[in-house]
Amino acid sequence: MRRTLWGALLFLGIGAASAHAECPNDMLTTVTGKKECIVIHTFAPSADGPPKLVIFLHGDQSDGGPVVYTIKVAGAVAVPPGTIKVAVLRPGYGDEQGNKSTGENYNRRDSYTGANIDEIAAVINALKMRYRPTQTVIVGHSGGAAYAGVLIGRHPGIADGVVLLSCPCDIDRWRQSGYAWVRSLSPNKFVGSVPQGTRVLALTGTNDMNTSYTLAEAYVKLLKDRGVDAEFQAVADADHNGTLSGRVIAPALARLLQ
Repeated sequence: MRRTLWGALLFLGIGAASAHAECPNDMLTTVTGKKECIVIHTFAPSADGPPKLVIFLHGDQSDGGPVVYTIKVAGAVAVPPGTIKVAVLRPGYGDEQGNKSTGENYNRRDSYTGANIDEIAAVINALKMRYRPTQTVIVGHSGGAAYAGVLIGRHPGIADGVVLLSCPCDIDRWRQSGYAWVRSLSPNKFVGSVPQGTRVLALTGTNDMNTSYTLAEAYVKLLKDRGVDAEFQAVADADHNGTLSGRVIAPALARLLQ
């Protein structure tokens, strides 16, 4: 698959500004963010007419491996005709073909920084400018769900709806029993600026031992108290990664994209 000049420049130690300048920015495999070159996997529709756009954001991938499963799910999940699906690699993450987004992921810990989230916002806005979608929905799993929750409050109007899978929606509570995270932004801190017209659907497995369902449930309650169209669903017998499946995502997208 593709290997690009910007990847070689990074290997040689050239700075972020050069990586940004050399980003192919073809809007199919890479997009220029604010300062970084972000890798994407695009699954385009077969139907003509104004499209709908679905953005997929992966989790922290704490095993240290490449991002694989979220990309596969994005490609396979059923969506309404005319929907463009784009799996985005967060800053510092790579895929199994060796393509890597530039930027810092802090060894995949405590990386939901304002800078990283703003990079993804820039990518989404660039894709919206390209495709002019009638609707934009973000699907985030785990750390990607945290990104999505912050995005809709930090960048109001960036999406019409979000699907939050296994969301650590309150970072302080989530990290209480472990190493505290001090760099990361938390969705629950941005509730006050989420537009009331944004639709939020949060789903967490009843057997999730990583991100307890109470985190997303409490976040949804805060949104509903403000009049935001938000709903929490517990996914029976699903563990942390069990929500990242077509059987969970497809019905959620069907609801938001109808």
